[in-house]
Amino acid sequence: MAESNPVVELPKWTAPPPSSHTFEWADILTVDLTLYDTARDDLVKTVSKALQRDGFFYVVGHGIPQDRLDRQFAIGQLTFDDVSREEKEAHRAPIAEQGSFIGYKLQNYWEIKDGVRDRIEHYNFYLNHIDPVSRHPKPLQPYVDDVKAFLAETRQKVLHRILVLIDLVLGLPEGYLWELHLDKEGRTGDDLLRYMIYDPLSSEEAVKTNNVMLNGHTDFNSISTLVSQPVTALQILMPDGHWRYVKHRKGALVINIGDQLSFMTGGLLKGTIHRVVQPPPDQLQYRRLGVFHFAHFINGTPLDLLPSKKVEREGRKIFEGKVPTSDEWESARVKSYGTTALIKGEHYDVEYIAGLQVRHWH
Repeated sequence: MAESNPVVELPKWTAPPPSSHTFEWADILTVDLTLYDTARDDLVKTVSKALQRDGFFYVVGHGIPQDRLDRQFAIGQLTFDDVSREEKEAHRAPIAEQGSFIGYKLQNYWEIKDGVRDRIEHYNFYLNHIDPVSRHPKPLQPYVDDVKAFLAETRQKVLHRILVLIDLVLGLPEGYLWELHLDKEGRTGDDLLRYMIYDPLSSEEAVKTNNVMLNGHTDFNSISTLVSQPVTALQILMPDGHWRYVKHRKGALVINIGDQLSFMTGGLLKGTIHRVVQPPPDQLQYRRLGVFHFAHFINGTPLDLLPSKKVEREGRKIFEGKVPTSDEWESARVKSYGTTALIKGEHYDVEYIAGLQVRHWH
């Protein structure tokens, strides 16, 4: 069946060449969704191991063609290169005011360390607030249908199936977690589609931050999906306490658990601690462009323990006082991230949200 929207030509995105350096790679497991209907038990075992060990895994065989992934990078490139500074300012996200990333997060908003500000820019489409087209910068408006189509495809081909596998890991009825993202009344979580770009730090700044461009953190949402890209900079904190690089796999998606799903499993599933560091010397000339899908529970969902016997046996109670809802937690973390005065520590700094210790790793 033909696609309803005609293909709009974009300036081509050319992927940077891989680095020739040697890295210590993270041992990340792979879930092949071509086996979803034929070897589901095996996939459940893989997801169970990955999410209880380090919270990260690759997804291949997802059915999203490479040219569609490349088109998303092309739109992301346009988002930063072809929108004027004036229009970016006009679409600045109300981060401090509303705890929302909708629109642009511009550079120098967050502190990395010792007065060094970030070199990160991102633009965020919120699933429930994409329309009308006129709410977006003019250069992006012809591509809003592409964004909507990609979000819908990612939710159906990836998020839905991954959530079913997690249902089976936890012994929940099949479809339980999906209904917390899309219920019978048609309400959805307010997912984000994010384009994100990093400019390198200066050599002086990199010395101050120990090459860290984005401090180690857990994501704020339920499930995060990153389209793999070739600039080597993403690291995860492995169970042995060492930071290791995530290796690029063309066409693969990188999945990780965020705070909200981790809380609802009593910490049984790991909210993945990850950070971004300066690329190696042979990739420093490239801006690191990323495409992300951040899935969210429906607003108002309490982050209480799921009705799972496995969670009951192996999880723990996370919140001692009032249990925040999904949107309350998201808003609080967005408002405070990179701006709040932290309790300083050797390996990580600390803040408290809803009575819970939140760590920011160096």
